[in-house]
Amino acid sequence: MIKGTKVLLLILLLSWTKSYPQQLSHQVLVPAAGLATSGEINYSQTIGETAVELIGSAGFQLTQGFQQPGIKITPDIIPEGTGVDVYPNPATDYVNVKLFGDVARKFRIEVINITGMVVKSITMDFTDKYYYIEQIEVATFKYGFYFIRVTSNDGRISRIFKIEKM
Repeated sequence: MIKGTKVLLLILLLSWTKSYPQQLSHQVLVPAAGLATSGEINYSQTIGETAVELIGSAGFQLTQGFQQPGIKITPDIIPEGTGVDVYPNPATDYVNVKLFGDVARKFRIEVINITGMVVKSITMDFTDKYYYIEQIEVATFKYGFYFIRVTSNDGRISRIFKIEKM
């Protein structure tokens, strides 16, 4: 009888622990740590951290370890001259159209499907030097190829980009 009771208690204990799992926080207890700040430069360190790995490329940085760096947002370098760029390609949710220039211009941005029908059209007017990124949502578009045509009213910019919607 006592052996059956012990087994029953063990089963109840195990089933209770599955319904209330342990919750871990994103905190690390270390023997020593430090933070130094000077203007826009921050340096933090810990002693006893087990693993840190940094993998980076132009524009992003991935880290691994307990002490994660804060989010750093750096402003884009404004390019000289006049131009347009469209990215990412292929696209899933949105397409960015980057416009930059030195003089006032009016733009027309058109998204054209493979049959030649304009599915979205945007007109933009800049009155001075500009650097602007227009985000166009393509999540509701059908899969396939689209053309993004960017033209200026003065005829200086006339570009067509081919984008694949995944």
